Amino acid sequence: MFESLIAAAVLSATQQGDGKSPMPSPWRDPGYMKLVWIQSPNFGHRPDGYVIDTVVIHSTVIPTLEKTTEAFQRESSQVSSHFTIGKDGSIVQNVSTYDRAWHAGVSKDFFGRDNVNHFSVGIELVNLNDGKDPYPQAQIDALHAILVVLKRRFPIKQLTSHEFIAKPYGRKNDPTIFPWEKLKDLGLPMYYGKPKDEK
Repeated sequence: MFESLIAAAVLSATQQGDGKSPMPSPWRDPGYMKLVWIQSPNFGHRPDGYVIDTVVIHSTVIPTLEKTTEAFQRESSQVSSHFTIGKDGSIVQNVSTYDRAWHAGVSKDFFGRDNVNHFSVGIELVNLNDGKDPYPQAQIDALHAILVVLKRRFPIKQLTSHEFIAKPYGRKNDPTIFPWEKLKDLGLPMYYGKPKDEK
């Protein structure tokens, strides 16, 4: 049920076009399993020939959904993701999944492919990434729902952490203490932690 609600919300957002949506004032988190689209200016078109087959999971390090969305609204930040999920399961879509968000940076995936932004969807989880801040079940529920929708839309073949793909290794370590086992039912290979080819 939740997956169908998320699917409808994502489709509606995608159909709105590329216009930049304003930040709500005053800010209010959308709520559990609810999505709003606040377009980031930090995105580009995917290069021809790339298939969207990867999802990269991140931690924001920024403590709130509002502050993260503000950061993605600043052109000077040069950073964005496709989705950001708050601790209560609120979802902000920042970039259309058909476009290239700027979330992975210098990167290489398990299969040796560089420029992971070209073929991935980036999902940010509001979390301090200090090894202590938990990922509430509501946040995991929303992530799971989005992943189910992405599996229907694209030939997703892997979930990976930002830590695993960031080059050089050690540049990023997110999402720290993320409970990957809660995504096992999706049946997707998951790559996180230190890549085996790193000494």
